[in-house]
Amino acid sequence: ACAPTSTPLAPPARDTASAPIPPSITEPASPVPTAAVTDFPNPESYQWKVVAGGFDRPLDIQHAGDGSGRLFVVEQGGLIRILQNGQIHEPPFLDISERVDDAGDEQGLLGLAFHPDFVSNGFFYVNYTEQGGDTVIARFTATGNTADPNSEARLLGVQQPFPNHNGGGLAFGPDGYLYIGLGDGGSGGD
Repeated sequence: ACAPTSTPLAPPARDTASAPIPPSITEPASPVPTAAVTDFPNPESYQWKVVAGGFDRPLDIQHAGDGSGRLFVVEQGGLIRILQNGQIHEPPFLDISERVDDAGDEQGLLGLAFHPDFVSNGFFYVNYTEQGGDTVIARFTATGNTADPNSEARLLGVQQPFPNHNGGGLAFGPDGYLYIGLGDGGSGGD
């Protein structure tokens, strides 16, 4: 995993000049300046350093919001590892590799989100493709640096007709709801 060691530039402003304004919205008194494509942050303006290595197909990194300084690295094959102070904890935080189908490039353990009250309830949520390729959204319970794989509570199952275009993103919104990115079902020509 790599992390920038300098503050990134502000994201470019959204170009709304050509979008029609719905009748219920009034246009601002002075137009908002729009950014040109050349204003995109230059990757060479960052300094990068290796924080940790040794992960197998990492594709998500989250924190629990508990002030512990732990980072949770999601590996596509079905493991979640804890990275803290540059060290990877053993054993893994969660190992559900026997449940996960990661045969396709866009399958596997794909997302992680911690409940807003994780400190008190230990709940976290994952998005994975199970054996056979269908999507599972499940809640697990953790204590300390380990999660109980037998605490799985399946909340949602979605049939996937093809092994590609699986989403995976999970996030709690400011409204307290869990938001799930599923993808479009795959295949091609879309």
